[in-house]
Amino acid sequence: MISIFYQEVKFTLSNNGIQYKLRFWVMKNKYFDEIRNKRLDREKSNLNNKGVKNKKRNKGASLVYVLVILSIISAFSINFVYYVQQKKDMIFLKSHKETKIEKKFLIQKENQNIERILKNGINFDGNLVLLEKKERYFDSVLKKDGQNAELKNLIFLGKDIESIGNYRIKSISDESDNEYSLPLEENKVYGELKVIFARKILDEEILFCEKIVFKRVSPLEVEMKVVESEFL
Repeated sequence: MISIFYQEVKFTLSNNGIQYKLRFWVMKNKYFDEIRNKRLDREKSNLNNKGVKNKKRNKGASLVYVLVILSIISAFSINFVYYVQQKKDMIFLKSHKETKIEKKFLIQKENQNIERILKNGINFDGNLVLLEKKERYFDSVLKKDGQNAELKNLIFLGKDIESIGNYRIKSISDESDNEYSLPLEENKVYGELKVIFARKILDEEILFCEKIVFKRVSPLEVEMKVVESEFL
C-alpha cells in the first residue's frame, strides 16, 4: 500500500514593493521517499566502507615500506660492521707479518756480522782478537789486561755492560725459574742457567738465549760451558 500525504509549502514574492504570500499543498509519496533515503544511506555507507578499506590498504602499504627500509638498513649495518672488522683484522695481520719479516731480516744480518767477525777477528786497541765461538759476540766483552786484550763474560760483570755485539743481559734464571742478579760469583758452581741477552735494533728487540752449565775442575777454578744457544 502506497501512502500519500500533503505537505504545506509557504513562500513570499515581492513585486514593485508589494509582497505576496503564497501557500501551496504539495503531494508527497512516502514510499518513494523511503526508497530514496535508503539508497542515499547505502551510497553513504559504501563511501565510508571504501574510505576505511583505502585507509587500511594505505596503512598496510606503509608498513611494508617501513619493513623493507628497515631490512635494507639492517643488512647495510651488518655488512658495514663485518667490513670494519675484516679491515681491522687485515691491518693487524699485515702489521704482524711485516714485524716478523723485519725481525727475521735483522737476525739474518746479525748472523752475517757474526760470520764476518769469526773470520776476520776484531781490532781492539791495536790488537787483533779472534773469537773462538759465535756466543762470544753475545755474552762477552773485550777488556784490556796490561798490553793484551782478554774476553770477559757478562755474567761476572755489573749490570748494563754491553757485549762485543752490543747485547746486554736481560735475565738469568735456573731450571726452577729462580732469578739471579748480576754479577755471579766466578768460583761457584751453579745449576744449569738460562741467560737471555737483548739488543734494540731499529726499535726491534732482538733476543738471544744461552743455556750454560758449570763444573769444578780445581779448588780455585770452575769451568763454564754453553750447551745450547739460539735466537728467540
